[in-house]
Amino acid sequence: MAKTRNSGAPQYKSFGLVLQALVIIAKKGSTCSSCEIAELLSSEATFLRRIMANLTRERILVTREGRDGGYLLGRAPEDLTLAEIYQAMEAGEARNQADSDTVCANVFGAQMKAACGDLLEEMDRSVLGVLERYTLADLVRKTEG
Repeated sequence: MAKTRNSGAPQYKSFGLVLQALVIIAKKGSTCSSCEIAELLSSEATFLRRIMANLTRERILVTREGRDGGYLLGRAPEDLTLAEIYQAMEAGEARNQADSDTVCANVFGAQMKAACGDLLEEMDRSVLGVLERYTLADLVRKTEG
């Protein structure tokens, strides 16, 4: 029986949704409302606004208010690496918090945290290394056709 890939932890689900939203915004090339994005992704607009807030703070996205308001890319898709998006989403920090939440507050828990610390840091560096090689423009190109 073939193994199916796990859909992942919530922070990775958010990262996946954000990537899809950014591709939609990049393809449209103009302001895109959270409701419009949510409809295309079969998601909730309020949830999307919440997870995209970090991208606005990091100036990956720009927001416009008013009747024709919504999100615009703050930079060209060619200049925006997936690692920058990942870091803006604080996915690594969320992973660290999840690790802390699962480790017991006793001697064994402290030993496990020390034992796994280097491994988890190496995993983070590896993920960022892969994501550095790709831009938002690469995802846009892969979805055309």
